[in-house]
Amino acid sequence: MKAVHEIELAMRVLNAVRRIAADHGARVLEVNLRVGEINEPNSLQLWLNKLGGDEFNLTKFNISQVPITIKCRCGYVGNASSIDTHIPQPELGIPCPKCGGHEISLTSGQELEIVDVKLEKKGVQKRRTKKSR
Repeated sequence: MKAVHEIELAMRVLNAVRRIAADHGARVLEVNLRVGEINEPNSLQLWLNKLGGDEFNLTKFNISQVPITIKCRCGYVGNASSIDTHIPQPELGIPCPKCGGHEISLTSGQELEIVDVKLEKKGVQKRRTKKSR
């Protein structure tokens, strides 16, 4: 079941944002995220909206997508494309664009970071920065 991973990630984000809002006695207006390509940013966006329900129905979730970059045994360092992002590491299905091999290590593409959260408290808007992985 492919969506299970994105549902888990969406729940983690929503729970973290919920805690931030509760700590400040505020409502969440906007959440800015950095999401690695392996974490399916488009699917995550869908699940944030679905699982957020009425509590987050006015919240805007902005996702900045981080591309997959790798370092290969052949010496290649750079961007790569995933064949299937739902295969656990080390068998990610990401071939090296230079040699076609799979002896790679990820240097980016797995991020899930809350960059900041914009809150509204009794008619006053404020921005709270919170980094999370």
